[in-house]
Amino acid sequence: MYILCLKSSHAMGMGHLFRMMTLYQALLSRGMKAVIVLLGEHVPSLSWLQNKKLPHEIIKDGSDGWEVPLIQKYNPTTWVNDRLDTDEEHALRLKSHGIKLVTFDDYGSGAKFADMHVAALVQPNQSAPEGNRVLMGLDYLILNPEIRHYQRLRKSFEKLVVSLGGSDTYGMTVKAVAYLTQTQCPATVILGPGFMHELALEKIMNTTITLKRAVPSLIAEFANYDLAITGGGITAFEAAAAGLPTLTIANEKHEIGFCNYLEELGCSIYAGYLEEADLSKLETMVGIKHMSQCGIEKVTLGGADNICKLICPPNIN
Repeated sequence: MYILCLKSSHAMGMGHLFRMMTLYQALLSRGMKAVIVLLGEHVPSLSWLQNKKLPHEIIKDGSDGWEVPLIQKYNPTTWVNDRLDTDEEHALRLKSHGIKLVTFDDYGSGAKFADMHVAALVQPNQSAPEGNRVLMGLDYLILNPEIRHYQRLRKSFEKLVVSLGGSDTYGMTVKAVAYLTQTQCPATVILGPGFMHELALEKIMNTTITLKRAVPSLIAEFANYDLAITGGGITAFEAAAAGLPTLTIANEKHEIGFCNYLEELGCSIYAGYLEEADLSKLETMVGIKHMSQCGIEKVTLGGADNICKLICPPNIN
């Protein structure tokens, strides 16, 4: 039994939720049982879990010993944390119950006690991830395998889509739409389930922009376009794997490195960090076919399966 524990909020975005949902499906395909635990009452994330009918628990009170009732209820063999800040007390409590700890992109004080630490996108300026075994590189990047059904080589730029996160914490969608309306560039704009900037967006809308909200499958929606404006998180990597070139905006400091990395791979152009982003780079996007091909070839889709091979018995020791 696996407990997949994550945080998701307007400030953090919903990427951790989507990553653990993909891992859940990968475990299920191997005959493993799992439950998703959401720390904090984030309504859009809760609604997503309910709509997908995934087994889940909501932890509102994270006081000392909050893990114990879950351990008693599910008797897990492995606990997976995707919340960035595993603390030492929590890690040691799991170890005292004989539970294996797997953590993702974690710089909390408890990461050093992890049996396995998945840090697929470690950047050169970051300190080395701690843990008994550390997995780094694109081979361990969890992307939705649904992408395989929608991969295609783009050859020219005709249709544009904008998707800047499940929450778009800083309202960069508004900046993007302002630029697109000013330049009369048609685009479809996808608002995530946690988007909260509707009033500002309404003031600048015109007929060149088509709005869609919380589409059933962002991956399937992306298949209809030739270029995307995205944040610098997992969505940009999913687009690359599907053959969809991107113009990226870093919504967090740690995304700057991801955006630069995607540009180095040849599948993306980096516009800049938050309000510094230069969206006029959209007008100079060339080599769409080359960018599309680089994404398909360099950003592969085996991450979830590679991790499952290692965390499923008898491999995690």
